[in-house]
Amino acid sequence: MNQPMEREPATARFKVFHDLMRTKVEQVLLISTAYEAWIMEEDCRLSEHIIHEYRGLNLSHPPRLTWVSTTAAALSAIEASAFDLVIIISSTADAAAGRRAAAVKARAPQMPVVLLTHRESLADVVSPTATCSAAIDRTIYWTGDAALLLAIIKIVEDRLNAAHDTRRAGIRIILYVEDSPFYLSTLLPVLYRELVIETQAVIDVGLNDEHRLLSMRARPKILLAGDYEEALNLYETYKDYILGVISDVRFPRRGNLDGQAGVDLLQCIRQERFDIPLLLASAEPHNAVLAEKIPARFMDKNAPALSDTIRAFLMEELGFGDFCFRRPDGRVIATATNLYSFEKHLAEIPDDAFEHHCRGNDISRWLYSLAEVDLANQVRQLRSEDFASAAVHRRHLVGLIRAQRIRRQHGIVVNFDADRFDPDTDFLKIGNGSLGGKARGLAFMSAMLYQQADRWSRFENVDLFVPQTLVITTASFDAFMAANALQAVAKAELSDEAIARRFLAAPLPEDLRTQLSAFLTHLEGPVAVRSSSLLPDQSPTIGFFTSICRGVDGRPHQRSQS
Repeated sequence: MNQPMEREPATARFKVFHDLMRTKVEQVLLISTAYEAWIMEEDCRLSEHIIHEYRGLNLSHPPRLTWVSTTAAALSAIEASAFDLVIIISSTADAAAGRRAAAVKARAPQMPVVLLTHRESLADVVSPTATCSAAIDRTIYWTGDAALLLAIIKIVEDRLNAAHDTRRAGIRIILYVEDSPFYLSTLLPVLYRELVIETQAVIDVGLNDEHRLLSMRARPKILLAGDYEEALNLYETYKDYILGVISDVRFPRRGNLDGQAGVDLLQCIRQERFDIPLLLASAEPHNAVLAEKIPARFMDKNAPALSDTIRAFLMEELGFGDFCFRRPDGRVIATATNLYSFEKHLAEIPDDAFEHHCRGNDISRWLYSLAEVDLANQVRQLRSEDFASAAVHRRHLVGLIRAQRIRRQHGIVVNFDADRFDPDTDFLKIGNGSLGGKARGLAFMSAMLYQQADRWSRFENVDLFVPQTLVITTASFDAFMAANALQAVAKAELSDEAIARRFLAAPLPEDLRTQLSAFLTHLEGPVAVRSSSLLPDQSPTIGFFTSICRGVDGRPHQRSQS
């Protein structure tokens, strides 16, 4: 086996994620009438719905909502507690709501203030600030949907963290331009929910749950702009991190409603950055012609399948989902689900397909969706003219991806997934629960050997490594015992031979058998099976592992028992 390369441990990669999303919305102050507060808490059960939304999207730490009914009570609450966001609920977007927002800003100038209003005609409102007050950061039509409130909270968090997270880790930005409070209430929840779902589907496939949750902090951020000047300023500020742009057609420019503003914005971006995916959104279907001229994808804001359109944009344009290798004419010739399969296909596809994806920066865009930000940054800077030939370019890319693929899993106990298994993974587990004492020791040694590789590098003739290891956790053992009603047998006064026979006659759970079969098909050398029981001679454990030693395909494998 080759000597381990000197490299940064995989755990160091995830330390960056700990430093992202440092500012969270944890305390939300809702200002409304006592009746509206009662309706929300007792009829809508808003707090419960917010918690359910967070759980449904596997997000942590739902914010705490505090209701007050007067401006004076709100100011007292702000004085007494540290709130992160103020939401004003008003039946209309009027001067009274503006004065309430101004009072909040006077007390806490940096406090984000969002106005939610029930006014049906808000679809026709041009500028929220003109309607109410400059103290209101955003006006949105209130539908009573907890998903909208969650999207508002995440939009605020994204704006607060964007500057730090882009500098710290190169996090990508989706710029969304929309001024209509009505369409914001319709599109924001759909956009945010689809972004989270697609991010969860692709981030760190094959690693463990802890790192997957940490990687969620590296999801692209959505920055919202309400007029041309704000949109252009955000683009100029974050142009090096823009992943995609979604823009309305008609919104204010220089204080006046401009029916050409969105088209001009996207054309300006297209001229400067050919590789940024663009989506033109409009309530008027005939504006699809304008999108073709930019060129940009088009979305009808009144279409019934908004989720499908946004999902298609995320997957086909922004790189989420599987990577489809295509010839220049668009024909799909291969599909990659993870870095391992991507590396294999990248080395084999025809030159014209390889050059097609390099020209469009498709590879770096997909890597960004996997939260492989450092690797994506390296790949994005590469140009065909920097290499003597396409073959040299391809070898360089394959080498970068292979090095990162191997580096990312060193020192980590990875959840085994039969469908996405990377044969170069060092340490895997099947099931939840404890690894057991011996397995924990091996996992620790594996991590230390890579984290402190510089200590061993000076010994040229010494090769220290932990062989590839798959651990069957206590949860899988318990499932085997329960499925075959073996608990009583384990406690019975029977000989070891009798217990072993009972265990050998018991089939492995189908899920465990399937995963073991998938793992064993990738192995070429002998397999050593060890018990991690605190009592190595404990009969149930011997029986269970003896059944595994027989092989899931009925053939015996080499066995080492201790």
